[in-house]
Amino acid sequence: MKPLILLTAGLETVRGMDQRQLFQNYADAVRLAGGQPVLALGADEELADRADGLFLTGGVDIEPERYGCERRPWCGQADLLRDQEELKLFEWFTERKKPVLGVCRGMQLINTALGGTLWQDQKKEQGVDGHGDGAVHPVSLSPDSMLFRLFGGEILVNSYHHQSVRGLGRELKVTAMSGEIVEGFEHQYLPVWAVQWHPERMTGTVRITREGPDMNTLFQWFVRTSAVSASGI
Repeated sequence: MKPLILLTAGLETVRGMDQRQLFQNYADAVRLAGGQPVLALGADEELADRADGLFLTGGVDIEPERYGCERRPWCGQADLLRDQEELKLFEWFTERKKPVLGVCRGMQLINTALGGTLWQDQKKEQGVDGHGDGAVHPVSLSPDSMLFRLFGGEILVNSYHHQSVRGLGRELKVTAMSGEIVEGFEHQYLPVWAVQWHPERMTGTVRITREGPDMNTLFQWFVRTSAVSASGI
């Protein structure tokens, strides 16, 4: 039986009705790696009991109040319900010591959940330009990390974000850097990993970012880890 991977999604209002929005390539990446993607349509603790892994996907900004900061003019749209749902799901999955993978917003959500803070805009607050809009750049991967074991010391990745980690959350260690920007981290004790780039756009038959390694390697590793966790080995 394929490992069941729970994917989160944003909430949008279309023609006066709420709908979930998630790019298909998130699910495709999980399926290509051997997992069974399932969309989370809310926060129900039974989801944490039944699913084998949690995939926190990209999306809009996290509300600054969540990490104890005042909203700045350059902070973008937030999704308060999504913040609330994902924080609960993360809590339930980590209580059960089940694998969690965060991408872009998902990485920022994990950092927030563990008491960290965010730069609300890299250019305005850090003076960092050249990221976003799919820009490709190198990242350095830390030895003794999951990313280093999969890809080696340096890789090319994409960039579609304007926010990033400021203060690192509890019990996290940085695993990838691009200049002053934290591009990846993992938990010191729990099966929790995150990257700032979009690996789902770097794999599959419709690969958007052609540069860099095939990120199917990352998704295969996450799906296998979820399968091992589910088996209790």
